[in-house]
Amino acid sequence: MVVLSAPQIKNMRKLFILLASVVTLGVNAQNQLLIRDNTPIDYSKIDVATVQSALDEMKRSVDQKIEAIIKVSSNQTVENTLMAYDRVQYEISDMSARIGLVSSVFSDDKTRDVAFEVANELQVYSNGIYLNDNLYAAFKKFNGSEAGKKLNINQRKFLNDVMISFEKNGMKLNSEDRKELTALNTKMIEFANKFDQNMGEHQDSVILKEVELKGLSAEDLGRWKQEDNTYLIRINLPNIVKILENAVNTEIRKLIYERYNNRAFPANISVLDSLLYYRDQYAKKLGFKSYAAYAVVDKMAATPEAVWAFENDLIKRLSPVVTKEVAEMKAFRDTYDKTNAGKELNAWDWAFYSKKMLNSKYALNTDEVTEYFEMNNTLQGMFSVYEKILGIRVVETKNVPLWNPKVKSYDMFKDGVKTGTFYLDLYPRPNKYNHFACFPISQYIKQDNKETLPVAALVCNFPEGSESQPSLLKHSDVITLFHEFGHLVHWELCHQTISSQNAFTTKGDFVEAPSQFLENWCWEYDALQLFAKHYKTGKALPQDLFNKMKSAQLFNSASQSIRQVYLGVTDFAYEDNYSEVKSKGVAAIAKEKFALSQLPFPEGTHFICSFTHLSGYGANYYGYLWSKVYAQDMFSVFKEKGVMNTQLGIKYRKDVLEKGSSENEKDLVEKFLGRKSNSDAFLKTLGIK
Repeated sequence: MVVLSAPQIKNMRKLFILLASVVTLGVNAQNQLLIRDNTPIDYSKIDVATVQSALDEMKRSVDQKIEAIIKVSSNQTVENTLMAYDRVQYEISDMSARIGLVSSVFSDDKTRDVAFEVANELQVYSNGIYLNDNLYAAFKKFNGSEAGKKLNINQRKFLNDVMISFEKNGMKLNSEDRKELTALNTKMIEFANKFDQNMGEHQDSVILKEVELKGLSAEDLGRWKQEDNTYLIRINLPNIVKILENAVNTEIRKLIYERYNNRAFPANISVLDSLLYYRDQYAKKLGFKSYAAYAVVDKMAATPEAVWAFENDLIKRLSPVVTKEVAEMKAFRDTYDKTNAGKELNAWDWAFYSKKMLNSKYALNTDEVTEYFEMNNTLQGMFSVYEKILGIRVVETKNVPLWNPKVKSYDMFKDGVKTGTFYLDLYPRPNKYNHFACFPISQYIKQDNKETLPVAALVCNFPEGSESQPSLLKHSDVITLFHEFGHLVHWELCHQTISSQNAFTTKGDFVEAPSQFLENWCWEYDALQLFAKHYKTGKALPQDLFNKMKSAQLFNSASQSIRQVYLGVTDFAYEDNYSEVKSKGVAAIAKEKFALSQLPFPEGTHFICSFTHLSGYGANYYGYLWSKVYAQDMFSVFKEKGVMNTQLGIKYRKDVLEKGSSENEKDLVEKFLGRKSNSDAFLKTLGIK
């Protein structure tokens, strides 16, 4: 891998800035990262120079817009102040999204590395806007003006959010403290991006012999086989799932588990510690007792105490059920595998014996289920389900520039009118983001009666097919696909007048609700029968096989949920008490919280080094389960009135998805429900009362 040194990058930047000063505006307009007219981005034309010059041009444009807002303080209007600032945020968000995509999916090392550097610079620049005295003064004046007093509900919410952002990010500090705050913020950004970069660029593999891979299918072995009859297993999610579920040799399961859970170790141990330190200092400089307190002050939870109460209540409810599930698994293991009877049940054994127990207890062969979820059928079926529920239509597009030949592109339509474009980047490759996420690329905005439609990409790591077998998905993979596509649909359908009130600016502990809501259709036969067809015979998923799946839906559900609690409390413990982090160390805290699983801690592993949410989701992982309370409550209405009820789905689309963050999230949910929200449906899905 070719990596630019820091001096090289700095010299390149100087050259690019010099070149930018002599090119015409027309040439700059051709920069692919600056296109905002619905023309598809030509990713083949994005390189090191493109990335840097785009940032420089964006900063010049934003600086001019901010200066214009400040200058009109004597004649402020909604258009020249509030909407002008919305366009400032639009340019920054759009650039951030595109740079983020480049740094996450591009194969070219130089371009990707510079994108990480530019992402740092962009975040520092963006946060610096909230320390602009004159701009803050302009908004304070506008807030008390006649125009400011006549705002509609959406405009008032946006202005309030802007004022909170200024005050939350240090505007009330004196000039000296602001300088210190800026320095701390720069460090936070630097270490957060370094954490992601280490994770994204980590590569590891294991070479094994066929005898060590007993239990794996011929198709899997065929993918991994080398000319010398050894087997190369790259350490990625699809491969670890295959090994952990099927490898008979527990030592091989342990080896692969340990390698997977040591990605980016040891580099990210010190990076994470530094990130947490600077976050703690940043929050305290602003007057908060912890970074967690700073992070949740504008969330639904509002206080760390509310988050801890939520998590601790779940621990109290789930733990007795987890105890029962672990005991049942041990008893099954002792019967199934007498050579290991009485020994500890380890984390790397859980998936293997779960699969065997499903077959034994529920007569459910998960390999058989997988044969009904071929990727292309699943995609088309998922589109059909979403089309039926939400009244939308998805059409694949051809001859569109892509960043990789395996990426596919699509247009989405609502009521017969195009509402956005999206891409699917579904399979693993070196140096690619290695989890599952929806990446925004272009943000919706309407200016001068012209619309720029939203664009996004699903960047995933599903198992790829081979010459002998297509890509087949586990049912859990199908749920993940529905989840991520739920984020994408939210992004594509939200066309708010105020661009900043888009789908992804909903509160951090609500943003997962629309995607989790749509996971439920993966458990409805009316939906699955549309696309779950055997990849060889074309026959639909049999009702009796689905019934087995449904009867096993809550199998080990408490253990699965306690895993989410473990991630949430680990994240929150890091951010709510840095003195404990300092005294114990980040690894020790993760080990301590792992006890929630009631399994022995896998010594020598460092999952936190690859827990990517720690960098961008700090003190917000609890939001997955917090969001699920609302997701399941909304779905309960469909269970009552029909899961394929288009009229109800369109109401949900209009009441929730299309609103983005223009209204209070709880109000959106309760308007759709027609009642106060409750946690009954959520607790039922966890298998607890």
